[in-house]
Amino acid sequence: MKSDEFSQGRPSRLGLFGGTFNPIHRGHLRVAEDVLRHLALDQIFFIPSALPPHKSTGALAAAQDRLEMVRLALAGHAQMSVSEIEIQRTGPSYTIDTVRQFKVMSSATTEFFFIVGVDAFLEIHTWYQFKQLFEETAFAVVSRPGSGLWTGAMRRDMLDYMRRHLSDAYELTAEGDRLTHPNLPAIHLVPVTPVEIASSQIRAMVQRGQPIDPWVVPAVARHIQQRGLYR
Repeated sequence: MKSDEFSQGRPSRLGLFGGTFNPIHRGHLRVAEDVLRHLALDQIFFIPSALPPHKSTGALAAAQDRLEMVRLALAGHAQMSVSEIEIQRTGPSYTIDTVRQFKVMSSATTEFFFIVGVDAFLEIHTWYQFKQLFEETAFAVVSRPGSGLWTGAMRRDMLDYMRRHLSDAYELTAEGDRLTHPNLPAIHLVPVTPVEIASSQIRAMVQRGQPIDPWVVPAVARHIQQRGLYR
């Protein structure tokens, strides 16, 4: 979605889902559906990165291919859209820049929720300007594959991590569903439906000539085949 299109009709609760999406698969869609429902969001934007600063680009499909695969995967999902913000930006794709750009294009009443997996979140202290990021947006941190649930140990790890790296004022709610801070947006701990697949597994299946239809929408499978991706 372009910036001028975004300014036309802004939702009040907006999820930002960044990643390489290399390729996008049904697990990504399941996460988005669960977060939409759990946090009552109006819209989620999938944001394919151009040059992810934390990942090797050896098996990374071209940005335009990944963007097109996300478009194809989201067809028919009224509350999910794709944003070209990071594809259009030159240089590395820093999350802080993306969030700030969305906020410039939005109304002051829009609430933002940055969607990220728990393992990636527990490395967020390595991200560019990570402390400022917690001032700009709430977080929707999704649980690991497996049961899809948050265990007591996972919640404690999250709380210890935030107190160690950002502020000892963080507290876990009695319900165990959020980390709260007196001056910063909340960190929501979102359970998700388990889908045992990763993009790296799909790329390996393509290399071996195995069918990937159970894991990606048909239009994405066709795009991968027609473009000869991951071979």
